[in-house]
Amino acid sequence: MLKSKFLWGICMLLVFVLSACSASQSEDNNKNEKDQITVSAAASLTDVTKELETAFHKQHKDIDVAFNYGGSGALRQQIEKGAPSDILMSANTKDIDALKKQGKVIDTYDYATNKLVLIRQQGSKLKSVEDLQETDQLALGEVESVPAGKYAKQYLEDHKLWDTVVSKIVYAKDVHEVLNYVDKGNAQLGFVYQTDLYVGDKQQKGVEKVMNADLQQPITYRMGLVTDNKAAKEWMTFMQSDEAKQILKKYHFEV
Repeated sequence: MLKSKFLWGICMLLVFVLSACSASQSEDNNKNEKDQITVSAAASLTDVTKELETAFHKQHKDIDVAFNYGGSGALRQQIEKGAPSDILMSANTKDIDALKKQGKVIDTYDYATNKLVLIRQQGSKLKSVEDLQETDQLALGEVESVPAGKYAKQYLEDHKLWDTVVSKIVYAKDVHEVLNYVDKGNAQLGFVYQTDLYVGDKQQKGVEKVMNADLQQPITYRMGLVTDNKAAKEWMTFMQSDEAKQILKKYHFEV
C-alpha cells in the first residue's frame, strides 16, 4: 500500500514538472515570436528605408519589417491582385488614392516631397534634352507604372518637348534603372528624383544633375495603411515622428 502511494506520488511529481517545463517553453516561444509587416516601397526609397527600419526597430524590437521595392504603380497592381502587403509607401498620391477608392487602404499620410531632375553622365556637356543627337537616348521610367516617368512626361509636354524627344526615349522599370542607363552611357540623359543623386550623404558617382525639371504641381509621397494590423499602425505612427522626418531630410527629401 505504501509502495503504491509512493509510486503515485512520484508520477504526480513528474506530471507537475513536465507541465511546468511545457508552460515555460511555451512562454519562451511566445517571447521569441515577432510580428512581421511587409512594406511595399517605391524604388526611390531603397536607401532611406534601411535607416528608417533601424530606427524603428530600436523602439519596436518585437516587430520585423520586410520591404518589397518597385515602381509605385506596379506595387499598387500587386496589392490589387492580393499580394501580401501591410503598407504602401508610394512616390505619388495617385496610386494610394486609387487603392483607397477601392477600399484597399484604411488610412493615408503624406510623408515627404521630392523634385524631378534631369541627369547626364558625369563629364558630359549636354545641357538639355534639345541637345540630344539623332542616335542619343533619353531614359525615363515607364509612364504607366513609375511616377518619375509620368512626371517626366508631364514636364516634357508642358514645355512642348515631348514630340521632339519621344523617338529617343528608352523606358526603365524604375528610377534605379534610369540611373544605371545614364551611368553606363546607354542613355545620354535621364529623369530621376533629386534624392537619387545621393547615396546617403554622399553624391552619386557616375551621374550629375543638369537642371531641375520644375513641375506645376509638387511631387508628394503618400503612404497608405493596407491592413488593420497593430504593427503596421506602429510603422505609420513612427513615420510621423520627428526622428523619421530627420532621417528623410538626411536623404535629401523635403518634409
